Amino acid sequence: MASSSNRDAYIRLSCIIPELNSFIRSSTIPFPPVIFASGFASLIAQTYISSHPAHGLFLISPPISNASVPPHLNLGDLPEFDFEPNFPLAIMDHPIRMKLLLAENRLARSECVDLFPVTNRDSSEAIEKMQLWLDELGI
Repeated sequence: MASSSNRDAYIRLSCIIPELNSFIRSSTIPFPPVIFASGFASLIAQTYISSHPAHGLFLISPPISNASVPPHLNLGDLPEFDFEPNFPLAIMDHPIRMKLLLAENRLARSECVDLFPVTNRDSSEAIEKMQLWLDELGI
């Protein structure tokens, strides 16, 4: 059974999901979205993905693990996400952080996740890798 702290953390993130869902639905795209999220917004994106359709998920410098979230974000003991990536998923991060992700992050270790190590996530190289990934998805 989930602890009270786990439930509270999940509830805090889940409160954002209706607004995100409303925003996505108001965009009137005729297909599930490809979601891009950076940093701790990756937690919101993964919460959304856990119960909504998506054509893909691209995480940029996500937390190494949910346990690594700083206490000031007040998420308590957020359990690790356990959704199955039945859609295209990619992670982009600095090569040093990518090694940490590979050691501690379930998604980074998955064979079906594309990994993009880049030294500067704001560089033209990073943008080009994102565009190529979207092209591979047919978007």
